[in-house]
Amino acid sequence: MSSFPERLTLLDNPRADRVRRVSGLVGRSARSRSGLMLVEGPQAVRELVTHRGECVRDVYVRQDVWDTHADVVEAARRATRWVHPVSTDVSAALSGDSQGICAVASLDAISRELPEPSVGETLVVLAQGRDPGNVGTIIRTADAFGAVGVIAVAGTVDASSPKVVRASAGSVFHIPVCQVASFADARALIHGRSAALLGTSGGAGSVDLAQMLVQGVSARSRLSQSHAWVFGNEARGLSGADMRLCDALVSIPMSGDAESLNVASAAATCLFASQTVRGLQG
Repeated sequence: MSSFPERLTLLDNPRADRVRRVSGLVGRSARSRSGLMLVEGPQAVRELVTHRGECVRDVYVRQDVWDTHADVVEAARRATRWVHPVSTDVSAALSGDSQGICAVASLDAISRELPEPSVGETLVVLAQGRDPGNVGTIIRTADAFGAVGVIAVAGTVDASSPKVVRASAGSVFHIPVCQVASFADARALIHGRSAALLGTSGGAGSVDLAQMLVQGVSARSRLSQSHAWVFGNEARGLSGADMRLCDALVSIPMSGDAESLNVASAAATCLFASQTVRGLQG
């Protein structure tokens, strides 16, 4: 039994134009034309309304979860007057992945501006990241381990994709995701912040990440200075041209039989190492 206010009208027509427009935001062209994005699931919507409430347009809550996620509903109602109870059919038509709650927000909900440079900062560069789940997970990991921003090179799936937002668990609303046209532009941006570009590769000449951790806060350690981790395409890794533009290549030591790590797992390992060294400095 739902307790949504009686004065609110239940939206129950899954074929309504409003429903069609919202569900269409899964497509990048629709997001670009409208300047809007779709946010799916209780966690992502909670982070949206809490951290970027000024960007919220509408929130849709399936009537049977109005009470279950009362905290999200209350936070949403503080952010916007347009919180709508919807039927099961409308909820399914809006999004198949919403767990009963989704929202529409302006694209400004994702900050595209990096903060002013700070000494010893960590950033992430995504070079041709095509898998939304991996990209969202890396953004979430960057947020969790204290990176100050993510730089997405053209060809990387857009951070406003509902799948990226969902995989990030709402971290796209905490950490800026800056877009650049090329890897050379990313390199210039990183060097402009007096940071080093660290590529992840197990090739010849790479530095062992474990050794970098042992060096800790010494002047020899790249991790004790401002740096950006570069993660390449899920299938091909970093291109030869991109690796040549990096200031150093870093390999992750593995004692087991697996050939390699998933890119999101590699990102978690590298970013944890950066956080560990920052902690030693503190």
